[in-house]
Amino acid sequence: MFDIVIPVHNAMQHVRACVNAVFRHASQPCHLYIVDDASDAYTRGELLTLLKDVPKDRYTLIRHEQNQGYLQSVNEAARLGGNPYVVLLNSDAMVVNDFMARLAAGFSGDASIGVITAVSNWANWTRICDQIPEGFNVHQLSDAVARLGKRKFPEVFNASGFFFAVRRELFEALDGFDEAYGEGYWEETDFCMRALKAGARVVVDDQLYVYHYGWGSFQEAGRNRQLDVNQERFMARWNRPYRSLEKRWQRRAPLAPMTKTLSAEGAWRKVMKPAPTKLSAKEAMQQLASLKTDLDAAPLYDVTPVKERKPRILYLLPGMALYGGIISVLQVVNQLILRGYDANIAVYGEVDASLYEHFPCYFRGYHFKDEAALMTGLPDCDLLVATRWDTAFVAVAMKAARPEMGLAYFVQDYEPDFYGSKQAELAEQAARSYRLIRHKIVKTHWLARKLAPYGGEIHRIPLGLNLDVCHDHGTMHPMQILALARPSSERRNFPMLRAVYLELYRRRPDLKLALYGDGYEHMPLPFPCHSYGKLSSLEAVAAALNESAVLLDVSTFQGFGRPGLEAMACGVAAVLTREGGITQYAKHGYNCLLINPHARDAIVEAVLRVIDDNALRQRLVGHGYTTAQAYSLEAEGERTATLFRAWGLEA
Repeated sequence: MFDIVIPVHNAMQHVRACVNAVFRHASQPCHLYIVDDASDAYTRGELLTLLKDVPKDRYTLIRHEQNQGYLQSVNEAARLGGNPYVVLLNSDAMVVNDFMARLAAGFSGDASIGVITAVSNWANWTRICDQIPEGFNVHQLSDAVARLGKRKFPEVFNASGFFFAVRRELFEALDGFDEAYGEGYWEETDFCMRALKAGARVVVDDQLYVYHYGWGSFQEAGRNRQLDVNQERFMARWNRPYRSLEKRWQRRAPLAPMTKTLSAEGAWRKVMKPAPTKLSAKEAMQQLASLKTDLDAAPLYDVTPVKERKPRILYLLPGMALYGGIISVLQVVNQLILRGYDANIAVYGEVDASLYEHFPCYFRGYHFKDEAALMTGLPDCDLLVATRWDTAFVAVAMKAARPEMGLAYFVQDYEPDFYGSKQAELAEQAARSYRLIRHKIVKTHWLARKLAPYGGEIHRIPLGLNLDVCHDHGTMHPMQILALARPSSERRNFPMLRAVYLELYRRRPDLKLALYGDGYEHMPLPFPCHSYGKLSSLEAVAAALNESAVLLDVSTFQGFGRPGLEAMACGVAAVLTREGGITQYAKHGYNCLLINPHARDAIVEAVLRVIDDNALRQRLVGHGYTTAQAYSLEAEGERTATLFRAWGLEA
């Protein structure tokens, strides 16, 4: 019944979610047309892997050796199909519900409807929110839209191209999109104007939500240039009728009530109507205080199975900032959502909201000012997952008011080691937190061994890495050394890094030294150094790695060592600290060189050895790449979901 067309140009992390979601929600006969418009080698290979288990009669993969642009790609694929409805879907969009049944009902219910679009967080005239509202994930937002919409298919006049469902007979009668619009933008509006002129209705299903990341393939400079050129071309044709329709849409504003509801502060409370807690703020803090002093205050709490509905899972964070541990939590929540779980995060404390733009985020967490606000205001959930030692105490205190709630503990490091002799009490509390919750999830064998004496059950799920972003771009600078600098963190060992770089400069001024991170930018450095600054996205980290030959990590300790694994995935040789859980994947002489982080001269020699010995460097790079492939986001997500299913939490 449906031909679904997805044009692709790189951006594989979006494509993967888009294609998997189509097949997950394909409730009616459909054929998928993927047009690979001259993507890079990585994307070409991953597309084949993504489709390898899909029956051949379910999809057609079209490949362009030269980039032909969005419009030619869409027209070519759409003309190959024969189903009565064509759905044009951007590769950075994701369906999250039974969209096919909704579209089929809409088209069959009104023969005059020619085009149907959806509401989204990123669209032209059908945008209902600038971002996913606080406390929602895409599943919950989809449910909210279905409840708040009127299902009257209001005239939208201008359907957004990210999700553009059209009758085939209309598409063919109008000869598809006008390829005068080149690589794209404004072409869907031009089509709508022609469709309206032909007597067809262009509508929005106000109960249908489709996630859209926005501009997932276009680079900013090219995008803006293309927008300006095509807007001028469109207005030369349609300025007067288009402006008239725009005023009609704004005057009628059929989506305004929904937008107002979802954009209101605390919208999740009004839309999802959580049950009130029986715990007062004073009682909550008393519970928390007693747990930190009473050694016998809590048994090893377990997980409660949920079988009659989709489980609600929340990961508990004491704050949200750009650290590897926080990124790990955000990524696993994303993966659970992609597998159908009703997952989210709950944060008490400071929130750096820019992290939601660090990668495609299919949720926005619950934000509370402190522990008391969280403990008295958090909606019901079936599984609350602690993520740092202090959150374990908060989780157990909440359990007193919600006995039906299950608990788990995502332990990312051995946190008693974070505190010196002057903070012995905090070290003791961190250690005690491991006795509170039965099920503990760890990333390394090293950490599993550290936690074994505390009892309970330990489940090892290796860290997941976004390999769709971290891969070899073929842009390596053969003499650049890159290191993470964070002087505020004693464990990152910045004084040693500075001494190593100074010695490298003294001995080999031909080397290009580079840093990324924060807190070092205004410090005087006695050597020339390229500064990448604070890299706020994984794409930026991958780009910096791809310009380097060696990544150097002189940390005095790494719980896991995400930077080293990112380097291996990007085809960069790694010289890494030997201390901590990093040896889960880092093997000396096989995929990296391991160093004593306190031995300056030995570190310098290791870096120079990798730079000067091409055979060694190539061997480390090859084995490092193979190592990184075992640590994918998808593997981490599936292992986590498998564990939750074993606990009776089935999505």
